[in-house]
Amino acid sequence: MSTFSLPAGSPPPTSRSLRLGLTALVLLLAGALGGAGTWAAFSAATANTGNAFAAGSVTLDNSGSSGSTPMLSLAGAVPGDTDTSCITVDYDGTLDANVSLYGRTGDGAPATAGTFELAPYLDLTVRRGTGLTQPYDSCVGFTADTGDYGHGPHGIVYDGTLEDFPDDFDAGRWDPTFGTPEVWTTGESHDYEFVITVRDDNAAQGLSAEQTFTWEARLAP
Repeated sequence: MSTFSLPAGSPPPTSRSLRLGLTALVLLLAGALGGAGTWAAFSAATANTGNAFAAGSVTLDNSGSSGSTPMLSLAGAVPGDTDTSCITVDYDGTLDANVSLYGRTGDGAPATAGTFELAPYLDLTVRRGTGLTQPYDSCVGFTADTGDYGHGPHGIVYDGTLEDFPDDFDAGRWDPTFGTPEVWTTGESHDYEFVITVRDDNAAQGLSAEQTFTWEARLAP
């Protein structure tokens, strides 16, 4: 601690002079503290502005989604009766995606008599291709892909009964299913041909079925 001393021979300090000396010391300390506070208030900053965030999209559309007419229809059918229809599926998402084709017999409703019983007696073939000149149902201009997607030549995506058609995304027909699934990118479009045929089986009499076909896109890994 600092001490104060008076020159030799100086008269003893009075209480007033001591008060003045202490007051001066307090003022000096206050000035020093005030200077330190003023110095600490100096600052500088730099900013990076305009940061923005937006999620990408995974979006599919098909040429029959705006209409109420089913793609396939058979009424009063007999063995060998068939119906053929085509549809275009467009990918409008901004993120790369994998696409799976699947469906649900009975439109996903609880199983009731008549909504699915004909499914084992209906043969379904689905081909992927290009060239449709009409937006929906008609297959004018359709040309099947030449590749083998694991189900046979000529762009076959599925070939089996309606009963065995996959019911969910994971079991669905990856597009295409041969090797590594294709990655769909923005603006990609594919045409599909569906052919449904009644089997020559007497057990099919009086039965019926309903079916929904779904293309689902999920973000590619």
